[in-house]
Amino acid sequence: MTAAELNSVPASNSSAVMCDILARDGAVIISGLLSPAVVKTIEADLAAFVDAREPGFNGSFDTSFYGPNTKRIQGLAAKSPTFVTDYLLHPALLALADGILLPSCGNYWMSQAETIYIGPGEEPQDLHRDDENWEIAARLKIDLQISVLLAVGDYAKEVGATQVAPGSHRWDLERHADPSEVITVELEAGDALVYLGSTLHGGGTNSTPDRWRRAIYCSYLVGWLTPEEAVALSLTPEIVATLPQRARELLGWSSVQGIPATTEGAAALQLWQLDHDDRERLGGLFTHR
Repeated sequence: MTAAELNSVPASNSSAVMCDILARDGAVIISGLLSPAVVKTIEADLAAFVDAREPGFNGSFDTSFYGPNTKRIQGLAAKSPTFVTDYLLHPALLALADGILLPSCGNYWMSQAETIYIGPGEEPQDLHRDDENWEIAARLKIDLQISVLLAVGDYAKEVGATQVAPGSHRWDLERHADPSEVITVELEAGDALVYLGSTLHGGGTNSTPDRWRRAIYCSYLVGWLTPEEAVALSLTPEIVATLPQRARELLGWSSVQGIPATTEGAAALQLWQLDHDDRERLGGLFTHR
């Protein structure tokens, strides 16, 4: 079988069309999701943190997966206000998350956001499904999350552009991809690759001597699963007080409604329900009485 090419659509396209493509192919390219100026602002906000970060990951983990010459930093909402206002809250991404995730949850939130800057000589990452972080839930055969890779710089094949197996979201979890079923997704700065958590993908080989593949990852997860990143712990009440209410909800600083219900018993099925009144009273900030 030969892999199909992914559809590329502008950010202004209908959310229904993008949801249909994502549900059919497991991935879609959104061209020009962010303008060059916004991309440069986010990159500048994060530059000092990236420069200070040594490549690699915690030594207790398998660094071959995370990349011994890859720079990953988290806590992006605390480091870049523009990441929150222009990326996390982008209407096209939230419309996709609404369409894909809300049928299976009362609300969703951010699972993780990080830089993924792949350095020279980095080997290809094993193809994987992000849903494997929640292996039991992944076997429910429902959409648990959507992931976004935003190109903020060089994103050519030779620097490690993402590899994707279109249609793999419909495969059994145990099935691996044949090389003929995998494509390389090259992007321009400001373009985004959006894919389901059940779609096989992985970072490519950086075969250059001095170029970095620069992307910022963000994912949205059904609200009844625990995010991969301890997002709420990266924020202070002072920062949270400056954020829009929808951002607070996505970043774990608000009670997450479990199901859309109003009856007495069912309406209580939400995360951190005992702080719900405090959230309303304090504009999204928790306090213990």
